Amino acid sequence: MRLTELKLKPYARLAAMGALGVCAGSLGLFLVIAINSRPVALGGLDQTQAIVSWISLAVPFALIIGAHLVYARVLMKYAKEP
Repeated sequence: MRLTELKLKPYARLAAMGALGVCAGSLGLFLVIAINSRPVALGGLDQTQAIVSWISLAVPFALIIGAHLVYARVLMKYAKEP
């Protein structure tokens, strides 16, 4: 059986939804980390360290989310092809 004989089109929409789920999960994880690293009165990170940590975490999370959005778009386009 060759790769061209496999029927992958029925699963493309499901895979696209999975990629969008990764986007939502990554955004949720970033928000949880950002909320837990905010400055509080009893100690922990100060304002400067919190902002640096948010920016340093935002870059890889943005890249992960962006890559999965592009992948989901490609899969949705493939699923709608005749």
